[in-house]
Amino acid sequence: MILLPITVAVLANVLYHMASKSIPAEQNAFMGLVVNYATALLASAILFFMTPHEKILVEAARSNWACVLMGLAITGVEVSFVMIYRAGGSLSTASLIVNILLALAMLVVGGVFYHEQITAQKIFGAALCIAGVVMLSF
Repeated sequence: MILLPITVAVLANVLYHMASKSIPAEQNAFMGLVVNYATALLASAILFFMTPHEKILVEAARSNWACVLMGLAITGVEVSFVMIYRAGGSLSTASLIVNILLALAMLVVGGVFYHEQITAQKIFGAALCIAGVVMLSF
């Protein structure tokens, strides 16, 4: 069951980065985000109504601070990649470097905030990730 969402995540991320790199440099990055979010709002609303749900106000009331934080985080992710690509970041390595650094950060977050075990194997993997970032950066 996990293969389908992983496949969708990979395909969506490929499209995401291709689109991020293709946003016109002369366009204000935040107007690009306005168009992105208007499209995402419409697509999400359509999918909401196509899936099983309770009344819209009941579903909306279930939202908490995490939904707002996620919206802010998504804004940061999107504008940062637009800026990375506008600064000359490579499509083939920018996302890879960011995601490796993200994995390292999540290792720490998982250990500190969620009490996940940080094993010698994970530390070795993190060291390989750091070596990979160094190799990709030159």
